[in-house]
Amino acid sequence: MNTIFEYPLLIREFHLDTFGHVNNAVYLQIFEEARWQFITEHGYGLKEIREALKGPVILEINLHFKHEMKLRDQVTIHSQMEKYEGKVGLIKQWITNQKGDICCEATFKMAFFDLKTRKIILPTPEWLKAVGLAT
Repeated sequence: MNTIFEYPLLIREFHLDTFGHVNNAVYLQIFEEARWQFITEHGYGLKEIREALKGPVILEINLHFKHEMKLRDQVTIHSQMEKYEGKVGLIKQWITNQKGDICCEATFKMAFFDLKTRKIILPTPEWLKAVGLAT
């Protein structure tokens, strides 16, 4: 099994919508925040992306909302790269509350992008390490 990265987060006022719970669009921001932390801690953050001119792009998103998240809920975002076949990878993310209930599940189809050629390329060893598929 591939490494599961955990990112704790406190739901704050700016995460909420007029219904008093986390807005659906904010879930995407929360998942992205956790992914950035994941790859940065694995040695491929924004600095490395700017130097190499290569980085991640999201190709497809699937979200499944299961439990409401409200103000001051302490949650954990879990991130796990499920597979990488050729140029395309699949990362699974899910948010759990303090009780361990899954609040939202997401799958992201992603790829590694060359900023010079503006094309999707095969992942480098550094990128595979950043997403937890290599040491």
